[in-house]
Amino acid sequence: MVSHMLLPALHTPRPQTGARAAMALAAQDLKSLVAVDLDQVEQAIATVLGRRPPQLSGIIDHVSEYRGKRFRPLLALLTARLLGCESPGRLDLAVAMELMHTASLVHDDILDNADTRRHIPTIHSRWGSQSAVLLGDYLFSHAFVLAAQVGDTRVTLEVAETARKVCEGELKQNLEVGNWLLSETAYLEIIEGKTAELMAASCRLMAVHARAGETVCHALDTYGRSLGMAFQMADDLLDLEGDEETTGKSLGTDLQQGKVTLPIIHALATTDTPTRGHLLALLAGSAKRAVLRPILDASGSLDHTRHRAEDFVGQARRALQILPSTPFRQALQDAADRALHRAC
Repeated sequence: MVSHMLLPALHTPRPQTGARAAMALAAQDLKSLVAVDLDQVEQAIATVLGRRPPQLSGIIDHVSEYRGKRFRPLLALLTARLLGCESPGRLDLAVAMELMHTASLVHDDILDNADTRRHIPTIHSRWGSQSAVLLGDYLFSHAFVLAAQVGDTRVTLEVAETARKVCEGELKQNLEVGNWLLSETAYLEIIEGKTAELMAASCRLMAVHARAGETVCHALDTYGRSLGMAFQMADDLLDLEGDEETTGKSLGTDLQQGKVTLPIIHALATTDTPTRGHLLALLAGSAKRAVLRPILDASGSLDHTRHRAEDFVGQARRALQILPSTPFRQALQDAADRALHRAC
């Protein structure tokens, strides 16, 4: 189990302005319910990443600056409080979820050939792809150790299964690069693994750890999974409509790397033959998102993506109805609503 003693922070948050500051404030409202727990998670992350050979200090200090809103630990800790779970293991699992998320970001940036993340250079752009792959694996291994130290074989298995499903989702997406005629059903299967699974696990793991009944475990899994689906669809929209200064990461990378997103799938499935041919020609070239946006807007594909995301948010909210009506349940419902308006 990680030590939760106070250590110097590995990251100093950069000043935030405009829309980015507004989103940070909204996230802070949710965090206030579990502020003490989140502080302990922050110190635990510093402890885990502080245990490294001196040669790794530079690259690990750099990845520590990928720090975002700690959304997955937030989900985990709100779920724990909702279920009345106060065991030390809940903190270890929250840290494990964040380390797995960070590992997936490091690997994603390689696959996307992204140059920036959180306004700083990506690991692979500074240290190369080989070191980035190994760093991602290193972070995953820390997550597995934390899960094992909780001392519950069910939890250990859940974490391992989560990693497998995330990797499966990424592999499926990578094998479909350039397949602009991917179906919406296949797309949903991909994002369920690569994005939604980790959010589902953040909630489900706490239910398993708290020894909640099967119905509660299923409800929390459904909540996190539905939230993750909406989250990815919002990300698809950000890739087309977002501002790099606000999001702090490279945008348009999905298009550049031939990764098919829901707005593209919908447009190709619903537009007339001439428009479809024009769109395919643009996608086969080096079309910029500014060129594609008017076509996707006119076809209703951006609105379709928003509506699908709203549907999943509704599913997430409904899944929580079997749980006690407390401030923690309300916070989880609010988190689902805000997935539609994310900035990073």
